[in-house]
Amino acid sequence: MQQLGMPGFMASSGGVLTDFVPLLARAEQTATAAMDLNRMVEFAHGRMHARTALARLGMRDAVVRMASDRSPVWPPGFTGSISHVPADRAQGSCGQVIAVVARLSDFASVGLDLERTSALSPEHWESFLTPAEMAAIAVRPVAQRSTLVHAMWSAKEAVMKALRQALEPQDIEISLADDAHAFVAECRMAATDSAARSIRVQGRLANAQGWVAALATR
Repeated sequence: MQQLGMPGFMASSGGVLTDFVPLLARAEQTATAAMDLNRMVEFAHGRMHARTALARLGMRDAVVRMASDRSPVWPPGFTGSISHVPADRAQGSCGQVIAVVARLSDFASVGLDLERTSALSPEHWESFLTPAEMAAIAVRPVAQRSTLVHAMWSAKEAVMKALRQALEPQDIEISLADDAHAFVAECRMAATDSAARSIRVQGRLANAQGWVAALATR
C-alpha cells in the first residue's frame, strides 16, 4: 500500500486471505448468517484489517457493521474501503485483502480496489473502456498495455466505491499520469433534471507481482 502514495493521515492494513475465520465483534457477526464459508472468511479478514487500520488512527475496539447494500458502516468520524480477492486455486495464487481508512475531516469518502493483472483478455477491453481510453492505451508500449488496462479497470471500481454509486464502466473515463501511478476520473452522473452532470475524482495506482491496486479519494 505504500506504493499508492497515501498521505500520512490515512491508515491501511492488509495481508493474505487464509482459511481461518478471524474473530468478529457480536454486531459484525449478525451479517454472516447467510454467508457460506468462503464469503465469511473474506468478510472476517476484511473486518480484521479494517479494525487494525482504524486502530492506527487512534480508533480502538471499533466495530464495522454491514449496511443493507453490503457496504461497510464506519464508526462516526471515519470513512474507509475494503477490497479482497479470493484465492485462485488453479493458478496456485493466494487471496489478498486490504482495508484503508481516513478521518472524515480529511476525506468525505475513499474507494479501494485490488485486482489480479491476469483476468482481462484484450477482446473484452472495448466493453468497459471508452474510445479515449482505448486510444490512450494504443500509444503505450505493447508490453505495458495489459497492466495499464487492469489499472484502469481497478480505478473505475475504486471510483464507484468512493462515489458510493454503481455506474456503467464507460461512464467513468480514466486519464492516467505518464508514470501510471496517478489518475483522474471524469464521471458522468445521472441528475434529477435528466441532464448529465460530471464529477471529477482523483486517485493513485500501484502494481507489483501480478497485482494492481487503486485508491480513489473525494
